[in-house]
Amino acid sequence: MSVAVFHPGTQHSWQTALALQQLGQLEWYATSIFHQPDRWPYRLERYAPGPLAARLRAEFGRFSHPGLDPALVRTGGLAEWFERIASRAGWRRLAQRIDAFGNRRFVAQIAAEIASDQPFALWGYNGSSRDAFVLAKQHGRVCILDRTIGDFRVFNAAMAELQDRYGEWFLPSERGVPQGQIAADDQEYALADTILVGSEAAAATIRLHAPDHAAKLRVLPYCYDERLFAAQPEPQPIAPGEPLRLLFVGQINPRKGVHHLLEAFALLPKGSATLTLVGDLRVPRQVFARHADQVTHIPQVARSEIPAIMAQHHLLVFPSYFEGSALTLLEALASGLGIIQTRASGNGADPATGLVLDQIDTPGLHAALLQALDDRDMVYRWRAAAQSAAQRYTFARYRENIAALLNETGLT
Repeated sequence: MSVAVFHPGTQHSWQTALALQQLGQLEWYATSIFHQPDRWPYRLERYAPGPLAARLRAEFGRFSHPGLDPALVRTGGLAEWFERIASRAGWRRLAQRIDAFGNRRFVAQIAAEIASDQPFALWGYNGSSRDAFVLAKQHGRVCILDRTIGDFRVFNAAMAELQDRYGEWFLPSERGVPQGQIAADDQEYALADTILVGSEAAAATIRLHAPDHAAKLRVLPYCYDERLFAAQPEPQPIAPGEPLRLLFVGQINPRKGVHHLLEAFALLPKGSATLTLVGDLRVPRQVFARHADQVTHIPQVARSEIPAIMAQHHLLVFPSYFEGSALTLLEALASGLGIIQTRASGNGADPATGLVLDQIDTPGLHAALLQALDDRDMVYRWRAAAQSAAQRYTFARYRENIAALLNETGLT
């Protein structure tokens, strides 16, 4: 049976669609934004002046997936563009409202195809699948829920505890997920025939808070984008006296443990290391300002710029409290970086490529950073092993795992 994939944003849905297309089982792929150079608004990059054209090319490039057959792609709606504009402007609440509105409109746009007589299964993503799955069930369709994050009850509990000690680090929009969203998640669990997550850490959160649906769970590890990361240079030994170059990539907020990273970094011997943070700043600026002169902050950049940034560093440090499975860890492996991460961050480091911390706090992270500083040869061994470890997360492996899933669930 063929499978229709839908996601009003992006995440890894294009890789899912491409894998299904290559397996000969993609019915269609519905998304809000898909780069087609001959269509509006993508034609703007042809006529815009040089600097603006470059910015448009970088922005549109986020949605360029040349392997996908355009005839199988469905697009529509401007909500995703408006949401991105609001988010870039720092209007978090507005962006969330636009996201909810856009998800509802998106389902309405694909409703006719879901209700058609054409036989296919439906593959959707958390936060935008409930209404589509309700309709799909009315027409006897198999529903696959691809949940890209753990159960939000774990997130809320972790953030509630953290606010007692680090409340000043929180923007209002980062404090927790509303109960209404959690109730909608439970409905998605109930409607799904199969629930996919990217890591065992994420699966454990669903088993804890939605045990009735544990039998539906499958772990489907993600892959990195080989167009960007397959040709990364081999790592070289760290020169004597060279500072250890640390990197963080992701949203800069308490969920990612950035407060611990900044505190632990401040405790390192002066000049022994550098720290670069790449991502959207989601902590109050006056709090971040205490550390700003000690680190380099690079705001959101095009995905195409991340490989070069990673190639300039030695270690990715990712002390997150809550993830599905962070893609940046796989990108770091492909880039020849060692990794210091938390277990909650998902797939990434193993004993050959870095450290996985079970406890999330500043002293533990500080000790891990000191260990890396004291043993540069160990860090180089991590880096030398990283690109081989990344082969577990290639697109080919992802496609093989999807084929096995379809076979297991009787959809081949």
